[in-house]
Amino acid sequence: MADSADSPVTSARPRRRLRLPIAAVLVAGFGSLMLAAVASVLVLGLVSAGRNTFALLADKADLALAGVEVRVRHQLDPAAAMAKFVARLIERGELDPADTSRLADTLRGALAGAPDVTGAAFIAADLTGVRAGRQDGALTVHGLNLQGAPDVPAEVFSGADRSTPQWAEPLWNKESRTSFISLFHPVRKDGRYLGQVAVGVSLGDLSRFLSNLYVEQGVNAFVLYDGEHVLAHPSLAVLKFDFSAKTDGPPLPRLDQLQDPALSALRTRGQPAGAMKNRAEGRMVRVGGEDMLFLTRAMTGYGRQEWTVGIAVPAAQMGGEVERLYKTGIIGLGILLVSVAVALLVGRRISRQVGRLAEAADRVRAFDFRNVQDLPDSRLQELSRAANAFNAMVAGLQWFETYVPKALVLRLMHRRDTTAAGLTSEERVVTVLFTDIRGFSRLAEHLGAADTAALLNDHFTQVAACIEAEDGTVDKFIGDSIMAFWGAPDEQADHAARALRAAHAIARAIRADNRERAARGQPPIRVSIGLHSGPVVVGNIGSASRINYTIVGDTVNVTARVEELASRVQGEDEISVLASAATARAGAGAAPLESLGPHRLRGRAGTMEVWRLTLPAEEPALG
Repeated sequence: MADSADSPVTSARPRRRLRLPIAAVLVAGFGSLMLAAVASVLVLGLVSAGRNTFALLADKADLALAGVEVRVRHQLDPAAAMAKFVARLIERGELDPADTSRLADTLRGALAGAPDVTGAAFIAADLTGVRAGRQDGALTVHGLNLQGAPDVPAEVFSGADRSTPQWAEPLWNKESRTSFISLFHPVRKDGRYLGQVAVGVSLGDLSRFLSNLYVEQGVNAFVLYDGEHVLAHPSLAVLKFDFSAKTDGPPLPRLDQLQDPALSALRTRGQPAGAMKNRAEGRMVRVGGEDMLFLTRAMTGYGRQEWTVGIAVPAAQMGGEVERLYKTGIIGLGILLVSVAVALLVGRRISRQVGRLAEAADRVRAFDFRNVQDLPDSRLQELSRAANAFNAMVAGLQWFETYVPKALVLRLMHRRDTTAAGLTSEERVVTVLFTDIRGFSRLAEHLGAADTAALLNDHFTQVAACIEAEDGTVDKFIGDSIMAFWGAPDEQADHAARALRAAHAIARAIRADNRERAARGQPPIRVSIGLHSGPVVVGNIGSASRINYTIVGDTVNVTARVEELASRVQGEDEISVLASAATARAGAGAAPLESLGPHRLRGRAGTMEVWRLTLPAEEPALG
């Protein structure tokens, strides 16, 4: 026990100072270990030979364990690639999520090209969308509505707060009567949250993959979710479970529910089998008079819970290796030389192929897909499959790279803890701004759907840019209107001045845009703007299942009434900006204002003094 405890400390330092090429390790390792094993049989006897043989088997088992992990990841990673592909289509505007027919075709096509993925869906911000899945060997498409649905994953509601994909915990699907894991990829366009692309992989498919691996290579592989539950196992390809009513843990079978008594006894009766390589742990279990060696390794990247991937090897195989090694030592030096030569040749071939794979993987990690060379075929079955799979992956990435834009930098709009409760509601004095396009309905009557959307998108882009330039928060888009505020979440002593400057910038931007529209023979856009300063409640507002960071209070209502007044007094002006006396006083000097005296606001008792932002008759376009 003392040796095993000290070995990680003593072996960590050489790894930092010395990194050997895999070619040298494989060639020298195969050759020297074979030579040492046979020589030990001749000199030290069967005991020494057995120890060296066990070390060789441990190396082979470790390579097999790594291969199982790679193939498990290869089974799951296409789901992440599919989610990213569909999300980028929407973010670039090439796919409109409102076009359910085209969205359904896209999801069906993406699913057809990824047989490892069980289902895919787009879930809009209002929890409706489209879902495509596999059922009885066919691809089906259905509408999706999760509003009020029970057992909705938490990741569905947290999409607006995330900028990165997130794997969810295992879920039970009542329709297919199987458990699956899913990935939720948030989608934003122009800074606005649209929804999430969700993809799922059936754990039954993963178990069938491990069952095929057992048939092909004789490797009894498994994936554990925690110490008590199993994600994938060859026996689960035929066993059927119903976890629809399970409440004590994930919808996964326990170890004792498998037809694998050795694995069931691993946790309670497993004995340490010595230190392994590459984060692997070895344990020996004796069941029914037979010893089984289990090699396990932690695997991360698919949710908060760490997975455990492992393989089981009959310990009797080691005895056979020792016996063959003993016979080889008796035969003599001639066979020894032949064995060493064969080991060197195999090591060189493997190292050459693995070296090419490592070099190509480094280029993929650097996103240099265009300079990745195709891996040559190999006579070794595993390396041949790895080369073909890697070449196919790189070919897909080279095609996919054309449609992936540069990384978007998202503006951090509010501070928050790791949970939604981390930001409590509070009362703040803020300045609120409302904008509205006058006569938009009449303007849209002569435009098609695409032209209407393009007009709004261009208008909102200009207005939001002016607001964000003054560090304002765009609260929401309401039809052809925008609501924004200053003074939260970060305290801004000059929130009124910032709002007035933003309104001034919007007015100039609208004028400049209207001159361009006039040059194209298009009618001008007339915009009214209202500003008001006062106390509001700001924070996370909403229901238990869905919240928004927003403001509420009478100040918001007054601002809307000021914008209505701005519309009534606008006349034929391109832009009409009115501010309450509270905003005008707090932001004095930030923009040119003139008093219009007291006015009555709709639905309000009494009168309020309002101020109008003045602009020269003609003003140069913004540079």
